[in-house]
Amino acid sequence: MNNIISEIQKSNNIVLLCHNNPDGDAVGSTIAMYHILKKLNKEVDLVIDNVPTKFNFINGYEEIKTSSEKKYEVAIILDTASIERINNIIENISKKIVIDHHGSNTHYGDVNFVESKPACCEVIYNLAVEMCIEIDEKIATALCSGLLTDTGGLSHPDVKSSTYEVAAALSKIIDIPSIYKKVLGTITKGQFELNKIGVQNLEFYKNGQITFTYINEEDLINLNLEKSDADVIANLGRNIEGVEVAIYIRKYKDENRVSLRSNNNIDVNEIAKIFGCGGHKNAAGISSTMEFNELKEKLLYEVGKKIDEWNLNSK
Repeated sequence: MNNIISEIQKSNNIVLLCHNNPDGDAVGSTIAMYHILKKLNKEVDLVIDNVPTKFNFINGYEEIKTSSEKKYEVAIILDTASIERINNIIENISKKIVIDHHGSNTHYGDVNFVESKPACCEVIYNLAVEMCIEIDEKIATALCSGLLTDTGGLSHPDVKSSTYEVAAALSKIIDIPSIYKKVLGTITKGQFELNKIGVQNLEFYKNGQITFTYINEEDLINLNLEKSDADVIANLGRNIEGVEVAIYIRKYKDENRVSLRSNNNIDVNEIAKIFGCGGHKNAAGISSTMEFNELKEKLLYEVGKKIDEWNLNSK
């Protein structure tokens, strides 16, 4: 950690980036880092495209740029496992500092700090504490938003005791239940209707151990929803009794985006790697230009193999 702190302290003219189509952890960790750098009197910009509007309550959201023509000396990239998932702005920056929590991180930065934690926001919290940065309400709100979204409200199997300790510390600064309500506890009417489509399209495989569902881009357009709103379906299948892996595809014109969710027994990150992507043991994503039916068949085959292996080894 000392190495990454030293790099941050000597850096200026910084741009903060995270992966395309950011989730709560990407948004929260990036905004939290923005406030941390501001406390260090750094010159810094936030550049994130397609930020979900549901995070507009986080102080710093209004500072986000969707693009920038400025020249930066340093990019600090948060919550992003591979360089392919970053805005093209990265091509003109000489030094890349990567801070992440994904086991699938490719260490594409000039300086890499990758810690195995349930959320990147936990990594940023520890970094702030080590740097003796006061965690005020602005930083705490950003960190809590990411911590909650990437852990399913602290419910995922990879949540560690240290994660609860971070949440406890943040609870002394901000009201966690109110943030939970905003980031996880509320859906729009449009999302409710989309969820119904996900239920209608849901199929069971492998004696109910796999679920598969999908939505079309037209569904989002008809319901006046953003792409980020489609995430509401990601855990739909996993929450059904007996299901080990849930597969969910968003069919877009230029690509298919896949969410894989598992319970305790199957490592979906290993499946995502087969498609050149990644994530975590219990939650991973895939972007693919493969034709929908071909992709569905290949996913069911690869997930089915993992299910068969687990069934065999658990006897």
